[in-house]
Amino acid sequence: MMPPLLKFRYEYPPGEAHFLEAPSAEAAVLFLRRTYPHNPVDVLPTLREISRWPAFWKTLDGQGLVLPDNVKPRS
Repeated sequence: MMPPLLKFRYEYPPGEAHFLEAPSAEAAVLFLRRTYPHNPVDVLPTLREISRWPAFWKTLDGQGLVLPDNVKPRS
């Protein structure tokens, strides 16, 4: 079974936020190093763990209805 996933935010290009889930910060760093091999010095300092998805992030059920925060199945 996979451990609970942590949520992360990073910016690249500067000012353009991206979000990801990973089992550890090390996994997130490895992903960013593979994704941005030409400029990890610009990307890695922007990596931050976040406690929850931003408010604009929506999780839907099978009928396309938005699930409330307390019912979301995300980790």
